[in-house]
Amino acid sequence: MRDRFALWLPMALLAMLALLTFWIDQSVREGGARNGANLDEPDSIVESFLAVSTDVAGVPRYRLTARKLSHYSGNKLTVLDTPTLTHFHEKQGEMQISSNSASVTPDGEKVMFTGEVNIQRPAAGGKEGMSMQTSYLEIQTEKNEAFTSQPVIIRQPGLQITASGLHLYADTRVLKLKGRVKAQYQNANRA
Repeated sequence: MRDRFALWLPMALLAMLALLTFWIDQSVREGGARNGANLDEPDSIVESFLAVSTDVAGVPRYRLTARKLSHYSGNKLTVLDTPTLTHFHEKQGEMQISSNSASVTPDGEKVMFTGEVNIQRPAAGGKEGMSMQTSYLEIQTEKNEAFTSQPVIIRQPGLQITASGLHLYADTRVLKLKGRVKAQYQNANRA
């Protein structure tokens, strides 16, 4: 009888070890699946978001507002609902960019506006107001530049310009239009 016990003991231990290994494997897989699902959900949400970026003297450079901000820990991306980015410039005045949604890279150096993107430059300092519409606009905050390779429409009193893309230098307000540029002038004096 002792010989049988000596034979079955290692077999029973191996069977228990196999069951324990199977149980640990299943637990790790289920935990990983739960964590993977959580990566698709925001880890933090802020309603009525407002952030201001200043220069070293404390003068505001940018103001970013959004109806809702959602941060995702999985890809470290921040998503904004109905955002508005206002760029302040001492000489060039204010410029405002708004859209349906936007995402911000983890380092904050890029803001990608998507949906109905509207850019407004109010009339100031003898310059007429101007508006631009496109479906995508990427802002590089440190370079103060914006660009898109999507069609864009620019409107100013008496003028409408369409192009296949643009590059905007925010500090100088210089626009470089790209591809298939068309301008339509409307003479207000013609009646």
